[in-house]
Order: sequence, then C-alpha cells, then structure tokens
Amino acid sequence: MLSDRMMVSRSTIINDLIEVKKWLAENKITLESSKGQGIKILGRERDLRRAAVKLFFQSMDSINFFNVTTLKLFNDIDIDFIRNTIKSAEEQMETSFSDDAFNNLVIHIAIAIKRIELSKDIIMDSEELKNLRKTAEYAIASGIAKMLEDRFKISIPEDEIGYITIHILGSNTSTLENIVKDDWIYLHLIVFKLIENVENITGINFSKDNKLFDSLAQHIRPAIYRLKHDIKVKNPLIEEIKEKYFYIFESIEEGVKFIEEDIGDSVNQEEIGYLTLHFMASIERSKNKKHRKPNVLIVCATGIGTSKFISNKLKSIFDINIIDTISSHTMEKVLKYNKNIDLIVTTIPLKVKGIKCIEVNTFLTEKNISELGLYFAKFIRDNSEECNSSCKYEERDKVQEILNIIKENCTIHDYYKLRNKLALYLNIKDSTLTEDHKPSLKELLKPDFIKLNEEAKDWEDAVRKSGEILMNNGCVKESYIDAMVNTVKNMGPYIVIAPGIAMPHAAPEDGVLKTGISMLTLKNPISFGNTEHDPVSIIISICSIDKVNHMNALKELMSIMDEENFLSKVKSIKTPYEIYSTLNI
Repeated sequence: MLSDRMMVSRSTIINDLIEVKKWLAENKITLESSKGQGIKILGRERDLRRAAVKLFFQSMDSINFFNVTTLKLFNDIDIDFIRNTIKSAEEQMETSFSDDAFNNLVIHIAIAIKRIELSKDIIMDSEELKNLRKTAEYAIASGIAKMLEDRFKISIPEDEIGYITIHILGSNTSTLENIVKDDWIYLHLIVFKLIENVENITGINFSKDNKLFDSLAQHIRPAIYRLKHDIKVKNPLIEEIKEKYFYIFESIEEGVKFIEEDIGDSVNQEEIGYLTLHFMASIERSKNKKHRKPNVLIVCATGIGTSKFISNKLKSIFDINIIDTISSHTMEKVLKYNKNIDLIVTTIPLKVKGIKCIEVNTFLTEKNISELGLYFAKFIRDNSEECNSSCKYEERDKVQEILNIIKENCTIHDYYKLRNKLALYLNIKDSTLTEDHKPSLKELLKPDFIKLNEEAKDWEDAVRKSGEILMNNGCVKESYIDAMVNTVKNMGPYIVIAPGIAMPHAAPEDGVLKTGISMLTLKNPISFGNTEHDPVSIIISICSIDKVNHMNALKELMSIMDEENFLSKVKSIKTPYEIYSTLNI
C-alpha cells in the first residue's frame, strides 16, 4: 500500500492525489488509476520530460544546484561529464550560458539519457526538425550528441538532437550574426512591432534607440523558442521589476499580445520582466543625456499638509522641479507669473489650456504613479539634448548649405560620403550626420523596383520574378534569388508575414551587392502553404548589405503595411509611379 510506504493515512494519500492530478493536468499529463493495476501517469514523452524538469527545478536553486540530492537522483549518470560537454559547446559557440540555461541543459540531457536507455524517445514534427537542421545550433547539438553516445554507449536519434537544439536555442546566446544568417526579417519585424506597440501605449519615443533594437533582436530569438516549446526561464528579479517599473511592465504586457497570437500561447511574466529591463535601460540612456527637468505645479483642495505629502512623495520617486504647491483658487494668479509649467498634478478635476493635467488620489495610488511615470519618461525622451538642441539644427543647415553649393557647381559621386566628410571636417559631432547612412523607403522602392499585375505559375516562380527585379537593378547576384527560394523550401512559408503579403529574403553573404527592396503584385493570388495568410497577392523582396542597412526602410514599410486598407490600395493602383507616390514614400 502506498499509504504504508509513505507512512501516512489513506485519506491523506487520496487528498494528495487530487492535488497531484491537478498539477499533472496543468502540464498536459493524465493520472489514471485502475483496480488491481495501481496508478499510471500517461502523456507525450515531451510533456513527461518537461514536467520532470519543472518539478526538479521547483525544489532546487541555481546556487546549490549540483548538491547531494541532484547527484542521488542521477547516481548512475556522470553529471560532471555532461557539464564539461556543455562547457565545450560554450567554447565552440564563443558564448556563455546563464546559470539557469546551463543547469536546464544539464538536467534535460541527464533525463534524456535515462529515457533513451528505457527506449522512451522524443518524437518531433518532421517539419519542425527540418527547420531546426538549418540552424547553427543544430550542428552544436549534433556534436554534443556524439560525445554523449561515446561516453554512455547509447544511440541518440535525430529527434533527440532536435530537442537538444531547442534547448540551446532557448538559452540567451543569440548574436546579431546568427540572426542575420537565418530568420532576420521575421525577427526584425517582431522587434519593430513590439517597440511600436510599447511606444503607442506609453507615448515614449523608443524608435530612435538603436541599442534597444539590437538588444531586443538578440533577446527575442531565444525567447520565441522558449515560449513555443514551453521552456520556463527563471527571473529572480520579477517581483522587484513589477513593483519598481510596473508602468512599463503593464505596457509591455499589452504590447506583446501580437506575439501571443503568433505562438498561440501567453507570454509569461518572467519573460515580460526581462523585456521590461531592456526598455528601462533605454529610458535610463535618455536620462544620462542632458535634459531639462520637468516643472510641476501641485494643486490640492484639502490643505497644505496633503500637498506637501504629494510633493515629497513625487520628489522621492522622480527627478523633477516642484514649482509650487497651491490650492485651486490661487491657481490663476500662479499661472499668470509662471509660464514654464510642464505639468499640473491635481487632486481635483482640472483642465488648463496648453498644460497637461494629471488627476491623482491624495495618497498616490499605483495607477497614479504609473501615469506620472509614463509622462515623465516621455518628457525626458522629448527634451533630451539629442532631440531638440537648436545648435545641432544650425549645424545641419550649415552642412546642407555647403552641399547645395557643391551640387550646383560639381557632380557629386557619393552624396552621403561627402556629407559625412564635411561634418567631420567642420567638427560637427551629430550622429545623424556622421553615422553610416541607412536609406529610406523612398530611396529604395523607386518605380523601377515595382512591377504590377504579373502572372506567376506558383510561389517559386513569383519569388524568382520578384528577385529578378532586384538583380536587374544591380542589387543582387542570381545566387541571392536561389537562396531566397531555398529559404522558403528549407524554413517553410513563414515569409508570408501578413494576409496576402510575402517578404522573401536571404542572408547578405548570399550575393547582395547593395541594399534594395522590390514590389511585385500578382494578377492571380498564389498559395505559399501558409494556412493563416494565404493566398499571396503582393511580394516584397528585401536584400541588405548587412544587419542594419535596411532598418529605416523596413520600419517605414511596416508602418505603411499597418494601414487598414494597404492591400486593397496597392491592388487597385495601375502604375509603379502611382505606387511610389500613393504610399507616401
């Protein structure tokens, strides 16, 4: 009897089994009991392993991870060998796993070895495995599998190698180079959309922060794999993040809903917490630039004590200037002599022409702090030196005047190179002048790059015709067109990014000569095999010389594609020049 073995009463066992059954159900596993046969746990091998890892991690911490309990559970497995194998993989990848990711891999592999010895193998979807084979991480996983086979005298099936690959992909090891090699457009679109959503919710301008874009691009790739495959990540700071930065946390929680729709699952709070840190780092970068502190007037109807409480509370949280704390009947006089007030914080309903008013509770609720936090973050962003320094506008005008004079009298062979040289010569330290030029959509999607109402026999023919536009305009070699087709064959129809719109692309090293964008509309829509967004009637092909040169144009394109009638508008246009002018580019 189980109750005898556990030295508890039968009723305790029955009650415990109710909780166990509930926990297993949450992890897609069933608990079955039959008379005379005992209790069985049933589920897919992947779900059983995932639950085992989850249970294991709930009782361990990363500091004392490899303790006596761990070694006892895996007493017939050489844990040290597994750890050293993963360390070798880290060296090969020139990266370092976080402690949680490292420990997760160790335990996953230890459990996999035990299950393989019992002939309990993972079965993966063939299409998913096909896609995993194309990643750099699959080669690393294959190397790990070979070392494990030699040491433990087992045969590791390809599906198991795929599962190891998923765990490597789910660790925070992505580099921008890896992103460029495979699904860079897909990831860039996700990052653009996330930044745009958070920007719209908060009112804070994040789109000009290239560091934020790069850090999110590196974070999103492993995060997507973790979410798709239910690999949990520990965030030891989650409660502190939610308490300290909840106004950004809540905005991101709302902003990631499009990702949830894409993966068919919710984004957990730990992942949102990590995303919050990326956005908060961006806000802190703004604070480090020279900016004017916001001038705040506090209006309170209940007396000086209350207004002083609000004043002290605000100053303890935010870096602001409190102009005064007043009652409502003196406000008109104060405003007459103070023309530089940015915000009025008030405990009563109030509207003042030309000045933002935020109504708060006397004791400042979390919602009040959230609203104020968003306002002050936006204020700092909009009033930092980089955004509104008049001297920089004058410097830009000076360069532009010189360029105009040269243009009138000489032939300019490389406009942007000349502009940058002039800026350096005149000692103008303005990143918008001296950084490498990223072309706009208007510069790339010209009438010569647009073909309308074309016929294509299938998706491959359509992709090739779209690629030929780039080739005929000197942007790519023929090898790039082949690479675009192979990307679809190998990675699947994920290039169909929205209803009726496909965006084929390949890597820069596949034959890119210069950054370009082409547009091809089809007379008859074609199926790409994407059940969600087929059939396709617009193909937008992209090529970029590196990981960033296309970003401005892609951002503009994303904004235009978000318009409700984009598809019908493009399909109704008759000439390339109309497309060029109608799309506001």
